[in-house]
Amino acid sequence: MSRKQHSAEEIAAILDELDAGLSVPEALRKFGVSKATLYRWRKQARSSLDEEAARLRQVDEENSRLKNLLADAALEIHALKEQLARIKKQS
Repeated sequence: MSRKQHSAEEIAAILDELDAGLSVPEALRKFGVSKATLYRWRKQARSSLDEEAARLRQVDEENSRLKNLLADAALEIHALKEQLARIKKQS
């Protein structure tokens, strides 16, 4: 059997069909790949999802930190505006 390289889109489509209920033996016949290849693709897809989830958690933490900084800055601006208004009233 000759080696055929599948694109990332084709691999994703094949894995989607497997997730949708296509049995492994049917997938082997339909796409002409080995059982080991299918399981390797699944493992790689799972690890990339894990990496993406970790990255998403990191982005969420950074977003929370930045929101807190923004809230603190907004409070400081509000307090300074109130002080400025009091100073203008006194003059």
